[in-house]
Amino acid sequence: MKHQAIREQLLETVVKANEVGLIRLSAGNISVRTSKNLAAITPTGVKYRQMKVDDISIVDLDGHLIDGLAPSSETPMHTAIYRDLPEVGGICHTHSSYAITFSMLEEEIPPANLELFACGAPIPVAPWACTGTQKIGEVTVEIFKSRPDLKVVLLDKHGLVAIGRDLDHAYEMALNAEVGLRTYHQALVVGKPQSLTDDQLEEIKAAYSK
Repeated sequence: MKHQAIREQLLETVVKANEVGLIRLSAGNISVRTSKNLAAITPTGVKYRQMKVDDISIVDLDGHLIDGLAPSSETPMHTAIYRDLPEVGGICHTHSSYAITFSMLEEEIPPANLELFACGAPIPVAPWACTGTQKIGEVTVEIFKSRPDLKVVLLDKHGLVAIGRDLDHAYEMALNAEVGLRTYHQALVVGKPQSLTDDQLEEIKAAYSK
């Protein structure tokens, strides 16, 4: 089977993401760049608990199917990111609970904890774009291009998209974002969470640079 190793890696990430609630049933989608001009992506309509390695779709960066089952309906978003951001090697689009919750508020999320900071917070909410359209790719690419350190964007009333230098990094950013959003929500319930100050942010950046 073509691209066996990369398909196996993608399925392993799908299993992990499903277990921790980043994706569920067939909602959400994950992809990995396989070469300069190809990507592997989860297929459309296949329940994650039933997905097999040879179900994984291989597409070119125009979204044309090369091998496997029909690709995710969000393929236009993934391929737009790969085309316009060559440094991106993996993408996790989640329908996780807290990502959806905060995407509905249409408010930027401040760097209120280290997990959100790691994702490049403040985390913006992209302008509304219908799921499965080229437009959703355009609005996310525009934001990522304007914020080179940003790894996560909330999608209006939809969830989030996390990018990374490779698939493991994208998964890590998606998980950090969900943990950061959950704890931020918990803090809002009991009080008024304070964002990291500019001095604290600089201190953290200096520590990470070492």
